[in-house]
Amino acid sequence: MVAECARVELGLDEVRLLVAGDPWMKSTTSPPEHRVGMTTAAVADDPHLGVDDREVGREGPTYTADTLAALRHDAPDTSWYFVLGEDAAEGLPSWERVEEAFALATFVVVTRPGHRPPDPATLPGPIEHLEIPQLEVSSTQLRERFASGRATRYLVPVAVDDYVRAHGLYGNGDG
Repeated sequence: MVAECARVELGLDEVRLLVAGDPWMKSTTSPPEHRVGMTTAAVADDPHLGVDDREVGREGPTYTADTLAALRHDAPDTSWYFVLGEDAAEGLPSWERVEEAFALATFVVVTRPGHRPPDPATLPGPIEHLEIPQLEVSSTQLRERFASGRATRYLVPVAVDDYVRAHGLYGNGDG
């Protein structure tokens, strides 16, 4: 939903969902092949949304500045936008090489329940703010619902729900 809102409201030709490799500020809970699989399943029927797994193949911690530099190298004439939630944006001032990242893309911060955009005085450049419909479902809550066998269908795209169950992810016992 965030990707589609960003595409339409920012007038973008396409949105690439970046699957994290080894993010230096956060731990991941699913193996990378499953994160790529779930993301691919989520956008398979939308010609405007795609999956970018370049970070998954990168050795060591992944930094947004490296990813944006690679995207700029691959398509130097493209105007790049980096979309993230207010929850993630709270940490922007402490990101590795954040000034470089801001020089390579326009940062767009989307609303998230219980969070506020970062203070512009703490950032190396401007951000755009995008109001999106609020769905109060976190990835932690989704994993807990899968693990306990509770309903998840329609909280995620049907293809993702099917993928998680088919692969027995998050201890759901269905795979």
